[in-house]
Amino acid sequence: MKKKGAMLLVLMFMMLLGGTVASAHAGHSKPHGLTVLINGVQVQSAANHRWDGKAYVSAAQFAKLFDLEATVSKDRRSIAFNGQTITDIRWHQGEATAWVRELAKAVHAQSVAWDQEQEEVYVLALPKGSVQITPVVPAMGEHWSNPQAGDLPTGPIYGVYNGKLVFLEYMIAQEDFVNGTDHANLAGMKGVPSPSVVQLDIEFQATGHEGFEVPHYDIHAYFITEEEQQKIK
Repeated sequence: MKKKGAMLLVLMFMMLLGGTVASAHAGHSKPHGLTVLINGVQVQSAANHRWDGKAYVSAAQFAKLFDLEATVSKDRRSIAFNGQTITDIRWHQGEATAWVRELAKAVHAQSVAWDQEQEEVYVLALPKGSVQITPVVPAMGEHWSNPQAGDLPTGPIYGVYNGKLVFLEYMIAQEDFVNGTDHANLAGMKGVPSPSVVQLDIEFQATGHEGFEVPHYDIHAYFITEEEQQKIK
């Protein structure tokens, strides 16, 4: 009987705690789990959640995908990340989470998109300095690159469609293959999260095309399926 009485007291106490916690957040929207992707790579954390219309993401796991660290201040009210101080933070499930737009800003991300139906946040974070250089090309998407860094015409060139990373491209002159010219240590996805390559296209452009008017090979590493690729209009 004593054991049963003790168990009953414990259960009542837990119920009381549950009621207290629930009432403490009256008037606020409850946290919701959500999926957070950076260039299609998922930020793995159960702490990711939505609160009052804003997406909060595990700062440590977000930083880890960039091989960086997010350092919490001693008073636990801010986070130092990639030279920025982020103050819009929430502690959730024992983790320090930060507003995704502040984290994205710290890594110079190009855009942050929210898919309400899928409960998904997508951060497009290409290497710093990448800008759009073409409109949407059917079955490909927009082309982005960093002309100031001398990436063109060889690349890397990034394909983007509806704010999502679609492909990584390089253009190699036919003459380079004939002459045995090396193209070593190309930048590619250095410093940013990279999804898995789903398919690879190597196309010979006999007369070249706008942007590279010599015979060359276009090399596309696609991060989407061919079926998804053909839907790009």
